[in-house]
Amino acid sequence: MQSRLFKNLRKDFLIEFRNRSAMNISFAFAGITTLSVSLACGGASLTPQIHSVLLWIIIFFSGMSGLSHIFIREEEERTSLFLALHSDAENIYLSKLIFNIILFACITALVTPLYLFFMQVMPVYRLYFILTASAGSLAVASITTILGAMVAKAESRGSLFTVISFPVMIPVLWISIQLTSDSLEGGSPPELRSLLFLLAFSGVIISVSYLTFKFIWTEQ
Repeated sequence: MQSRLFKNLRKDFLIEFRNRSAMNISFAFAGITTLSVSLACGGASLTPQIHSVLLWIIIFFSGMSGLSHIFIREEEERTSLFLALHSDAENIYLSKLIFNIILFACITALVTPLYLFFMQVMPVYRLYFILTASAGSLAVASITTILGAMVAKAESRGSLFTVISFPVMIPVLWISIQLTSDSLEGGSPPELRSLLFLLAFSGVIISVSYLTFKFIWTEQ
C-alpha cells in the first residue's frame, strides 16, 4: 500500500512539475490579486476583520483554480480507468489528498507574506496566526479533494467546482476569518476551541471521504 501510494504521489508531482498548469495558474492569480488589492486600498486603514476577509478570499479563489485539476486531469487525459485498475481507491484518494494539501500549503505560504507586506499589517499573535492558516488550509484541501473527485465526473467541470465548493466552505472560511482577525487585532489571547474545530472538521471530512471515495471514483 505504501509503495503504491508513493508511486501515485510521485506521478502526480512529476506531471505537475512538467506541466506546471495548476501551480502557474494558482500562483499567478494569488500574486496579481494580492497586488491589485493593495493598490486598490491605496494605503487606507482597514480593520482586522476586513483584512482577514480579504486575505481568505484571495487564498480561497487562488486555490480553486488549481485544487480540482488533480482529478480533472485524469479524466481529460483518460487515465482514470487505468489508474483505477492498477491502484486501490484508498491509495488514489490519499495520494491526491496529500498533493492538494501540499499545493494549498504552498499557495497559503505565498499569499500570506505578500498580503502582510503589501498591506503593511502584522499579526499580534504570530504563532496563532500561523496555526490558523495551517488549520484552515488543511480544511480547505480536505474538502476540495473529495469535491474535485465528484466534479471530475461531470461535464462542466471547471465552473461547477467553485460553485459547489463555496457553500461547503462557508463554515471553514467564517471560522478562519474570525481566528485570523483575533490574531491581528490583539487584545485577549484567541481561544483554541475554534482552532480545534477546524482540525476536527478536517478529520471528519477526510475519514468520510476515505470511506466513500471508492464509490465516487468507480461510478461511471
